[in-house]
Amino acid sequence: MDMGSITAAATSLKVAGEIAVGLIGLKTTAEVQAKAVELNQKIIAAQHEIFAVNAAQSALIQRVSDLEHQIERMTAWNEQKTRYKLTNPWHGRPVLVYALRSLFKDSEAAHWICAKCYDDGRRSILQPNKDKNGFILLICPTCKSVIDTGYRGIGAPEYAED
Repeated sequence: MDMGSITAAATSLKVAGEIAVGLIGLKTTAEVQAKAVELNQKIIAAQHEIFAVNAAQSALIQRVSDLEHQIERMTAWNEQKTRYKLTNPWHGRPVLVYALRSLFKDSEAAHWICAKCYDDGRRSILQPNKDKNGFILLICPTCKSVIDTGYRGIGAPEYAED
């Protein structure tokens, strides 16, 4: 929070109070009106400073909330990513995917996830498809990466051995 804004608001309010006290001792209408105008100006200045402080506080509260959500997502991903192991399911081909570890075979079906998305902190299950020549492609639905397996048949995904 901006301590300068808080100090300015407090100073404006203090001066406004002093002006209000000074109104009591005035004798003419012109003097009263001049002091009333000055008082209104100080009150408005104080209100502007208070609004600025409130806006800054709201921005900080939102930033803290955003950071808390980011930490939650990172923590969840750190737990999730340990379930996978980088593997090459087709030896002799330069194809790398993340496969679900065999430790989790009782809770989830075998599948492969995109290496790029894994590096970006998200899980995206690769979807098999065929090109026009009948070769199997693995397509990431999130980042649209295409992995050419070089095979016409690849079998079902297997678990990664620990």
